[in-house]
Amino acid sequence: GAASFWQFMPGTGPKYGLEINDEVDERYSIYKSTEAACKYFKDSYQKFGSWTAAAASYDCGQGGYTNFSDYQGTKYYYDLAFPEETNRYVFRILALKYLLSHARSYGYMVDVSDEYKPIPTKKITISSTVTDLAAFAKENGSTYKMLKLLNPWLRNHSLTVKSGKTYEVELPM
Repeated sequence: GAASFWQFMPGTGPKYGLEINDEVDERYSIYKSTEAACKYFKDSYQKFGSWTAAAASYDCGQGGYTNFSDYQGTKYYYDLAFPEETNRYVFRILALKYLLSHARSYGYMVDVSDEYKPIPTKKITISSTVTDLAAFAKENGSTYKMLKLLNPWLRNHSLTVKSGKTYEVELPM
């Protein structure tokens, strides 16, 4: 059930401020899910006392990490036996960090001419229900495809906005 870039589970996302329902799934918002992931890592660091343990708990859950730790009698990540997936997860993060820190020496540099350029966007605040997102996109000078590409957290053809709530969408300028 984990979804999107940060792989939040449906039960964990709301604990970190992510709305998840049939129309909105903020696990797919790169901005909101990244903030939620940072909060998760900080909470896990406070709970377990190391960034390595926090990373492992991101893979197996805080409850899972606590269960492994309690059973094995230590909180120290490097003394714990985990399932292969959790072991690989942490070492993949360490390998990625090493590669990013030494990218040039391993030939992982992208020429400026080959970089993806961001699409200039404008933000629109939605404060009332939109029954037809395709029509909404057209009314705002865009297409449904671009609306969905720039706002993958919109999961349906409509957006119900409760009283006092607002949503911010991005559209091409």
